[in-house]
Amino acid sequence: MNTQQVDLSKYQNKLGLKNKMQRLLWRCACLFFFRPFFPGILMPWRRLVLRFFGAKMGKGAVVHASVRIWAPWNLEMGEFSCLAGDVDCYNVDKVVVGSHTTVSQKSYICTASHDVTHPRHPLVTAPVFIEDQAWIAADAFVGMGVRIGQGAVVGARAAVFRDVAPWTIVGGNPARFIKNRSLHDHPDQERTGAYPPLFGKHPSARTGGFRHRLFFHG
Repeated sequence: MNTQQVDLSKYQNKLGLKNKMQRLLWRCACLFFFRPFFPGILMPWRRLVLRFFGAKMGKGAVVHASVRIWAPWNLEMGEFSCLAGDVDCYNVDKVVVGSHTTVSQKSYICTASHDVTHPRHPLVTAPVFIEDQAWIAADAFVGMGVRIGQGAVVGARAAVFRDVAPWTIVGGNPARFIKNRSLHDHPDQERTGAYPPLFGKHPSARTGGFRHRLFFHG
């Protein structure tokens, strides 16, 4: 029988006052300078706001107005990467999104949890790395400390708690290996290549578009 009891009366948040003040300023800036600008033509403006708050943003990186970013100073995005609509980036620790990588709608990137073996339930954190050319499909969960390998695909609504090997496809809860991923030449390859950041015409902006069909029927 367990003689210990959870005692949240002694819980202490290890995040200091400086962190809290930074997040307060970010929330205000997000409300007035980030979220109101919906048209894709203003995507460069959102990149500018994120850079001002310490994010490292690659050329052509796309962040939709409805994305929730906990701490932009803990965000790094490569060239032509994308955080699609309603993505929740809970980056208490660092989140690195590689080049030509897409995180689709309503996905949750989580870098923090609690130590369930400790009576005071303290906060614990670990970074998340999503490498180049990977795709996190809609409504997926990626847990703290996970590395999504280059070119890997995480299926819609999957829950990932362990590293995903490069160029593999995983799905389910918990996520399990489905098959290897390989790229092939297509007649419409010009549509699936890198998109310029004009008017939000990034592949992930096409809700339920061809990328989803390729995954579930490919």
